[in-house]
Amino acid sequence: MTAHLDNILAFLKELDEQCKFNHPVDLYLIGGGAITLAYDPQNRTADLDFIDPPDNIARKGNENSELAKKYHVYISSLPEIVFSVPGDWRSKSKKLSLKLKNLCVFIPCVEDIVLGKLSRMEPKDFEDIIAITQRKLLNPKSLLERLKQNLKEFKKTEYRNNALLLFNEIFGLKLSFGQGTLKLSKR
Repeated sequence: MTAHLDNILAFLKELDEQCKFNHPVDLYLIGGGAITLAYDPQNRTADLDFIDPPDNIARKGNENSELAKKYHVYISSLPEIVFSVPGDWRSKSKKLSLKLKNLCVFIPCVEDIVLGKLSRMEPKDFEDIIAITQRKLLNPKSLLERLKQNLKEFKKTEYRNNALLLFNEIFGLKLSFGQGTLKLSKR
């Protein structure tokens, strides 16, 4: 099950109509859904990865919900701990203009979306990052600056190896770590 941009927008609109609150609820979307809505409308995804959404919203849009069956996309509720980015990521997020009444959807900055994908780096994650770079939305220097703010994750072997691979394969740059700092150089 994968959804196009139109399916995602229709899903969110109907979810918004089903949710009645005294004030709009902030939702933080990461991963492929964020990429589709903000950076690459050609991208497809099966799920919308929301960080700690309210239970009632997650239930209305979960994998077995009527909304999921209707639009071929569903809410995947993730705890913040799995999003391997600097702690200030929410303050760097931007609100999407989706014309919703009850839900406000925010997405992390493009650098944080990419850093979040480094913890897994499955083939789809690599494809997403390539799509972002092909659209010239990602600058290696700005990504390096965010990575420097995420050294606790960089110290993990898999994350570090994925970062090295990313800079080498996508940007053609060598990423090195020494004396507590990260540096880029030509290969």
